[in-house]
Amino acid sequence: MSEIEIKFVTRDNALPAFVEKVLPAFEQAGFSISREPEMRLQNDYYDTADHLFQQEKMGFRVRGNNGRFEQTMKTHGKVSGGLHERAEYNVALDGAEPDLRLFPGDVWPEGWQIEQVNDNLQRQFSTHFVRTAFDVEWDGACVEVVIDEGEASTGKNSSPIHEIELELKQGEVSHLFTLAKLITENTPVRLSDVSKAAQGYQLLNGLSPVISQMQPYLKLEQGTSTEEAFCRAVQQALSHWQKHEHLYFETGSVKMLGEIVKSARLLLQTVSLYLPVLQCPQLLSVHQLLMKYMQVWLWQDDLQSLRYLLSKKSLFNKCLSRYPALTSYLQGRKAGLIHAHTPDEILYSKQTNTLKVLVAQLLQEKPWRQHSTAYSLPVMEHAQGWLSQGWQTVQQTMPGSRTMTPENYLAIGVLLRQTLWNGFLLADLFDEERHHFRAPWLDILTGIDELKALMMLRGLATESELDELSDVFSWVDDKIANLMHVMERTRQAGMQGDVYW
Repeated sequence: MSEIEIKFVTRDNALPAFVEKVLPAFEQAGFSISREPEMRLQNDYYDTADHLFQQEKMGFRVRGNNGRFEQTMKTHGKVSGGLHERAEYNVALDGAEPDLRLFPGDVWPEGWQIEQVNDNLQRQFSTHFVRTAFDVEWDGACVEVVIDEGEASTGKNSSPIHEIELELKQGEVSHLFTLAKLITENTPVRLSDVSKAAQGYQLLNGLSPVISQMQPYLKLEQGTSTEEAFCRAVQQALSHWQKHEHLYFETGSVKMLGEIVKSARLLLQTVSLYLPVLQCPQLLSVHQLLMKYMQVWLWQDDLQSLRYLLSKKSLFNKCLSRYPALTSYLQGRKAGLIHAHTPDEILYSKQTNTLKVLVAQLLQEKPWRQHSTAYSLPVMEHAQGWLSQGWQTVQQTMPGSRTMTPENYLAIGVLLRQTLWNGFLLADLFDEERHHFRAPWLDILTGIDELKALMMLRGLATESELDELSDVFSWVDDKIANLMHVMERTRQAGMQGDVYW
């Protein structure tokens, strides 16, 4: 059978807040609610020694509930901005031992020898949780809402489970989003695309705070439609966001916040670029919400500059290592910035998660189809015009005849980033010359980030009122002068480049 669900995670026990705030919202909306008996579930997840199931992004478990056992196999399926669509196969068991041979033969990946795989199954980890379920019905739809509270465990390591899952039993996918929005509006949650199986494998294998880099370009083909290109871009942004949001909460690494903001900026640029073609009220509403939402993260630019200043791998380390008092001052400013803006609260906020649910709903429902036929045209018909427009704006903003100052470069940083995002979204439609054209402008964008950090260092060194920092100011001035020389040469080279479109 097919399983369609939306999953949220909470910071602690979700049931009291759900009963107190969310259920009344459901009732006020006129929904019929029935509560199921509480279940205490034990799930043992199995795989082979070489993790065949994990490699195929499948999950296989045996669930025990009051002496009754069932084995379940879930395929990887598709995750679209938090909406999970995947095949699920369930078979009743006489006991707690798994038996893959009981599943239909056509569910397995090609080449699997099921007898051999079955003989090599090993228990990898377990999840133990209490499940409280509610059936919510209205307008011929039925959605099961479950609250799971417990833990995942390998025997050596464990992590808490605090989840709210919505599974569509009857009706349209839009009914899931109706409930999802009511949940985000009434209790702090985070939209999640991490399954319990994935959580268990992370416990088993460990999780490092390593950033997952995006590909140089969004993958497109010559015949890709405007709609498909838009949806791929939005899904790329949401996937990158979800992955690094999860890493932030699991590892505490603040560098993940920069990737979250990068994802939100890509999302905003994608919606801005495609909105004139995919015109519909829902997309316009998301655009307005994104514009407002980005204001919440403005402080991130300062945080990233501070991270850059304090990095042992940066060009600043050799200088700052001689000034421990200044370094300590910068570290205090970094900690204070995070404390003042509470990223955890932002990521659990109504604003963040309502926005992500609405974007996921856009991907699912494609409302622009009701307002225009332009979505079906090849995106190539728009790409050259969009890229040309961005390039003309860059040329007008910093003409080759003009000598740029540091302040000029900082002022055009947002515009240049937006233009380069357009290239990320569309350049795969064109030949390899795209890289040669984009390279100097990407270098300039990196230079702008360095300029921000240098000017912040100069400002904070002045503000700190620490003694004997004259060498720091001289070093900063020299670095800015050298950087400006390189950036100006790079800009002149970039201006001479032939466009790839």
